[in-house]
Amino acid sequence: MVDIVYVEPNGGRITVDVPAGMTLMQGAVDCEINGIDGACGGHCSCGTCHVYVEERWLARLPKPSREEEDRLDEVAAEVKPNSRIACRVVVTPQLNGLVVYIPASQG
Repeated sequence: MVDIVYVEPNGGRITVDVPAGMTLMQGAVDCEINGIDGACGGHCSCGTCHVYVEERWLARLPKPSREEEDRLDEVAAEVKPNSRIACRVVVTPQLNGLVVYIPASQG
């Protein structure tokens, strides 16, 4: 299991044990984290799992795919350099302790 810290828009922090190989979105949905909807079920077609990755972790993540970049163009919240679509970020042991911030609005 890999510890992932989800920070809610109100500043509340929730640490979740997410199995390696699962996406950030699925880990949040399984644990009923508010603000990550995953309405499309992880198919990168809705953008309701937009998160901001704490900057110090960005180098450990693969670059966003073209599909993810296209989806980021359509999200409701402000897109920042550390924006990611959580259904496209696969959890690995190297991400233990990863911190992601949930925008105030997803839709």
